[in-house]
Parts: sequence; C-alpha cells; structure tokens
Amino acid sequence: MKFAESVGTRAALVLSTLATGAMLVLAWPTAAADHSSKMAASREPVRKMHGCGARAAAVTPPVQAEDPYVVTLRSARDGLAACIADHPDLQVRVAIDVDLDGSVSNVEVRAISDDVAKIDLRVVKCVQTQVSSLEFPAASNTKRISTFLRQ
Repeated sequence: MKFAESVGTRAALVLSTLATGAMLVLAWPTAAADHSSKMAASREPVRKMHGCGARAAAVTPPVQAEDPYVVTLRSARDGLAACIADHPDLQVRVAIDVDLDGSVSNVEVRAISDDVAKIDLRVVKCVQTQVSSLEFPAASNTKRISTFLRQ
C-alpha cells in the first residue's frame, strides 16, 4: 500500500516535470528571438576600451573665460604689491563687499603676522585705499570677495 501511494506521487512529479520541460522547449525560440530584437534596438555601439596597450585619446579641456572679478583684482596687483613690499613676513587678508553697480561698498583688511608688533597700520590703510577705488562688473546681487595677499 505504501508503494502505491508513493508511485502516484512520483508519477505526478514526473508528469509535471515533463509538461514544464515541453512548455520550455516550445517557448524557447520565440522568447530568444523576441529578446534579441529588443536588445538590438536599444543596444549602443561597442566602444573601444582603454586596456593594456591602448592609448587614450588626448582630450583638451574647454577654454573658460576668466572671471571678471579676478581680472579686476589683478589690475590692482602692482599697487597692492607696493603696499606690502617692505613687510616680507606679513600676510594680509582682504574681504571686499561689492554693490549691485560694481562699486566697492566695504573693505576689511586684516594683517596676519607671527609678531603683532611688526604689523604696520600704514599697510592696512594702503591696501584699503588701493581696493576701495576698484570698479567691478555690475551684478544682480551683492558679492563678497575674499583673498590673501603675500609677497
């Protein structure tokens, strides 16, 4: 009796396996053709990879126009260099507030040195005078520019 029960179960498993296999065999060619047609339409062309022995193509970076604020600051380079010429160990931090029309509204100058006694206030005044007369490009909002000056 036990053998008869297991034979029925085994037969059902064999029949379901055969039916599944037959369905796969029948569906395989159409599924493969359908998949390859979809892949061929969406596939990008194969690109050559940079592998061993392949040379990379030289890519030149795009030329960017120089920032007009940097150009304006560079125009005052000689005057600012003259301000700190006699103080080689002095570093000056300059923060510039620029109005909408491009005029300088505020200049903050901070002299940084290892010895506070070596800071000359004439340097601070000279830098303020040089920067306050600059005319930056007009903008839609106010700007704050910060930079360091060193010899």
